[in-house]
Amino acid sequence: MRFSSLFVNAAFLEVGLAASTTVRKVDTSPTGYVVDFVFTPNATTHPKSVLLGFPLYSDSLHASPSITDGYSPWDWKPEYFSLALFTNTGSPATLAGLDMTYNPSSGDWELSVPFPSGTFNYNFYPDCNSTDYLNCAALTDSSNPPLEPYPGDQLVSTIQVPFDGKYQVRDYDWQLPLPNESRRGNFSFQQYPSPGSTYPSKDIHDVGIYLPNEYGTIPGKKYPVLYLSHGGGGTDADWFNQGRAQNILDRLIDCGEVDPMIVVTPNFYNLGFTMQQDATNGTIEGFDVVGLNGFFNAIRENYLTNLIPWVESTYAVNSTPSSRAFAGLSLGGGLTLSMLFNATSTFSSYCIMSNTPSPEPDDPIWNQTSLRSVGIFAGAGFYDAAFENSRNFQTRASAVDLAYLSHYPMYSAHQWATWQEILYVYLRRVIWRDVPYGVDT
Repeated sequence: MRFSSLFVNAAFLEVGLAASTTVRKVDTSPTGYVVDFVFTPNATTHPKSVLLGFPLYSDSLHASPSITDGYSPWDWKPEYFSLALFTNTGSPATLAGLDMTYNPSSGDWELSVPFPSGTFNYNFYPDCNSTDYLNCAALTDSSNPPLEPYPGDQLVSTIQVPFDGKYQVRDYDWQLPLPNESRRGNFSFQQYPSPGSTYPSKDIHDVGIYLPNEYGTIPGKKYPVLYLSHGGGGTDADWFNQGRAQNILDRLIDCGEVDPMIVVTPNFYNLGFTMQQDATNGTIEGFDVVGLNGFFNAIRENYLTNLIPWVESTYAVNSTPSSRAFAGLSLGGGLTLSMLFNATSTFSSYCIMSNTPSPEPDDPIWNQTSLRSVGIFAGAGFYDAAFENSRNFQTRASAVDLAYLSHYPMYSAHQWATWQEILYVYLRRVIWRDVPYGVDT
């Protein structure tokens, strides 16, 4: 099964074809590219207004984990970057609410917006009268539907825009689909036996699978596996729909920057237990660490007992720990820490992105000798709400002489741009290298 993102160098709507959201090269400022957004109401919906929502822009002189100037796309400059902040920061400028224009001849709502290079998630908000657009009903784009296993699994549509060096300085074309479709890998959504799971059906659970282009063409070849986790509120489709990990993998594998591998994107919800079951009233560094650890322990047991054995019996994988890696973002970054400290020898490499709090400095778990036999990579966005958690992990690791490498994207917060870049660097420069990671990696 092959999917491609919305990405075209130039496209024009032909007479008689339904209008659709389109990326268009215009060779004019401010970015050289425009996205023509089209919202088509269904037969029973007749909105009086429609807003287009996506993260607005800031610059390094006016940004922080709680503040963004919210520059509009038309005011974009090469030093600007998209900045998505937590909704509880109080910043009114995080999300755009751009008025779309009704086209009476087509019945569609339309808006053309300049975009720089990169991957952008967006929604439509019909009849939204609030300045906090997250309080309104958000709809995905029917002409550019999410990549998802079931309708409603993903809550955003995604566009990808190429780089134009005439107007831009930051090139994110490594996020775009590999131009030669025949050389792309395949990703699909599968199901595996998972006793206790409640969704999509009893004792069955969902998982995303990426297979490299060459998979199945070389008799007897076995592949390393990266287990790549979503964050809080996410699903197994997040990395494919919002993060476009398949494109990053395709490009790096195709140019020989990383060996072909299988990537597994699990879903840690609906496994038969909830985070609330282990919740306590205590907090450490702003989090219910004790409750989270109980949740992580249950997930870890499920993955080690059900998911990993299924993967290794279903696909041509190298089942030695040296060919297994685990990575995750946000709440999934906390899960990655749990794997690192409690299932250390199951994997050879760990990539910890925008994590929840790590064990406290005086916790004896830091002294496990097995920690010195694996590779550790960590990072967060420079304006990330989890920046302090990530830096605390590194400070504590350094205090016990535990080797690690890190990468901190300078132009992003707690958002997909951060995790895409960390994944890109991890795959290109770190994963499957000799462990532990150090200055020679």
